[in-house]
Amino acid sequence: MSRTIINIPVTRAYNPNAVYKVFADILLANGYEQKIIKGEQCWSKGDGVILKQQNFAIIFSNNQITLQGWMGDALTGESSLNGFVAIIPKKKMKKILEQIRANIAAMV
Repeated sequence: MSRTIINIPVTRAYNPNAVYKVFADILLANGYEQKIIKGEQCWSKGDGVILKQQNFAIIFSNNQITLQGWMGDALTGESSLNGFVAIIPKKKMKKILEQIRANIAAMV
């Protein structure tokens, strides 16, 4: 599994529902839909066959919030947002991750 991961340290009490709403609202505004992929809840667009699948996930713990972004397709599986293959959507996904990170970091 190869994913781009951003960890946001948690320095104070926060509302996970409010954080998830920020995450979901940004992804919804960018055309992503909530899906279950291989048993994992994530936000995605593309089918992984004709178009590379673009995926985001968020994981909550007591001391950090983890954001994940990755692409996937039927032939090569998961790939991080680094490298030259599909560079244009990867750049857009990195900008979305940064927007999410900045908005959440301001809350926690």
